[in-house]
Amino acid sequence: MTITDLPTGTRPHVTVLVDRCAGCQDCVVRCPTGALDLDPDAWVAVADDRLCVGCQQCTRVCAFSAITVSGPPVVAPRIDLPVRRPRPIAGDSGETRSGIGSWAAARLEAARCLECPDPTCVRGCPAHNDIPGFIAAIGDGDVEAAHQVLRCTSVLPDICARVCDQAVQCEGACTWSLAGGQPVAIGALERFVTDQAPVPPVSVGPPARLRVAVVGSGPAGLAAAWELVEGGAEVTVYDKDEEPGGLLRWGIPDFTLPSEVAARPVRALRDAGVEFRLGEAVTGEGLDALLADCDAVVWAVGAGVPIAPPIPGADLDGVWTATRFLTGARAALGDGSCDLTSIGAAVPKAGSPRVVVLGAGNTAMDVARSARRLGADVLCVDWMDRRFAPVRPDELAEAEDEGVVIRFSATVQGIEGHDGRVAAVELMPTRQRDAASTPSPAGGRGVRVRADLVVMAMGYRIDPGTIRRNPGVPVAKAAAEYPDRRWVASGVLAEAAPEWGRGQPVGLLALGREAGRQAAALPTAERLWCVGDALIGPATVVEAMAHGRDAALAILATTSPG
Repeated sequence: MTITDLPTGTRPHVTVLVDRCAGCQDCVVRCPTGALDLDPDAWVAVADDRLCVGCQQCTRVCAFSAITVSGPPVVAPRIDLPVRRPRPIAGDSGETRSGIGSWAAARLEAARCLECPDPTCVRGCPAHNDIPGFIAAIGDGDVEAAHQVLRCTSVLPDICARVCDQAVQCEGACTWSLAGGQPVAIGALERFVTDQAPVPPVSVGPPARLRVAVVGSGPAGLAAAWELVEGGAEVTVYDKDEEPGGLLRWGIPDFTLPSEVAARPVRALRDAGVEFRLGEAVTGEGLDALLADCDAVVWAVGAGVPIAPPIPGADLDGVWTATRFLTGARAALGDGSCDLTSIGAAVPKAGSPRVVVLGAGNTAMDVARSARRLGADVLCVDWMDRRFAPVRPDELAEAEDEGVVIRFSATVQGIEGHDGRVAAVELMPTRQRDAASTPSPAGGRGVRVRADLVVMAMGYRIDPGTIRRNPGVPVAKAAAEYPDRRWVASGVLAEAAPEWGRGQPVGLLALGREAGRQAAALPTAERLWCVGDALIGPATVVEAMAHGRDAALAILATTSPG
């Protein structure tokens, strides 16, 4: 049955308020189904209900509120991808989130895309992937074309498909989401492309007599190196760690990002001739030496300083950073170990060890779920109200399903020890009025909880040395007071907080990210580009990748060989 076959009353109805319509044709241009046209005599929009699918793009772009759409949307249900629930969980490091399993299923989901003329999903994507373009290639059964489309803006599609929080990015900005419905499963379709065929290798460009140093081998540094090599530059990547990859290597567990997938971009760059100089921390003097020796330097060191609040007892043995825990846990689970002793943690001789994780964001969930796989009982503590916590609901649900206990609206008042080692934590209740307010003590009695290991997982900040060298960082990701009219006209700012986007202002968030991308394309000092977390503070993998690409393209366009 086609749209035009649907009986009246079971399809959307468009009302044009002719006394308000100015005949500007914004709605006509942006309607993805051709349901709107212009009456040349009355110079007002006219609608054909038989072609309307109820996406409400017209209502969002109309500057005069001259159009309303009523009735149900005409769209197939979103694909439902089951989550694997490992039982028993100890020692299991297999992916929990499955991909789309067949071309038939992928094509059905791809058919939900309206191929909007002004796609808001592209604005919601921090990398500005041509989402309708690669989805159309899936619909045509052409995986090579899909890869070619993605390569125009991304070098990490297999990674981003797994780790992006699509609900507050591309999917939150999908026209179906903005209309109050379920968006196209963009992340799953992107992963499907990379599951069907490997990401194409680096295409080394003709020599450009350009020498560039990239400091940091996380997603920002890898993306910068990739673009520079394809532009013909000679690239050397420096990293203080003994293994490359940064956050992709140590910070994201295998059950979310398999090691083989995380290692793919490093392997591709090495195959293309990029030199990785590992175990070399570039300090202030070292940076000066690189600037003297190279045509440009990309500073992509990330935000690696853990946030450590002044909690009494935080200096006890058995209080770890998330970095230390995740690095050890990933290695242990990769070797088949399934206990805390394998990563050097002291545990009781009898009974299950107890790990208390401070924080309940995405990093804390990674720590907690890894600890469960190492045989521990886990308690996460976060002072925020559950309603306002910055964690993906799917990760929260998966963690609780795996046995992680999460206590929101509580804070650690102190850490108690015995013979110099962690023994317990004291929890106090908090209250939070709304998402914009800071939690405060709620009063009442504290609760003492046994703890064998305490992991600080409350996030990271930029190294002070980066700030001293680049006084303008971190750059604020703030939307302009008067947004670019193209953003306003797209309609992405019209729906302030879609339900699918967890009530977040997905349009304003996307517009704010543009400030970071614009800054990434500009040097912070002569021949020095600062990108990713080092530029904007802790952010996402896809933002870091986009920054690296922007900086590299700017270097290729503006830097004269020395």
